[in-house]
Amino acid sequence: MKKKLILILLSIVVLIFSYNIIGQIANALRAEGRFQDTIEKLHKLEVKNKELKSKLDEIKTPEFIEKEARNKLGLTKEGETLVIIPQDKIDAVLGLTKKIEEIKLPNWLGWFKVFFK
Repeated sequence: MKKKLILILLSIVVLIFSYNIIGQIANALRAEGRFQDTIEKLHKLEVKNKELKSKLDEIKTPEFIEKEARNKLGLTKEGETLVIIPQDKIDAVLGLTKKIEEIKLPNWLGWFKVFFK
């Protein structure tokens, strides 16, 4: 009887110990996954940071500033003349026409047309 009791207690202790070990292993595996995700995010942010730095360097150049002043502010160099042509005139010369917008039908009428016309 005493051997059975010791065997049962020993089995319970082994089961509890095994359960705890398995839980710790599972936590470690989840932590590794989170670590890998964080490393991937860090890499993406570093790439984006490099892109933004190169764009900032480009924006600081005098050529970019001149281009933006000409295009967005309508400024010119000394001796130049600014000519503004309305967009509708450009479209007429190029032969571009505005697309006719499709008339939106109510949903029920659209289905009616599909089945009965």
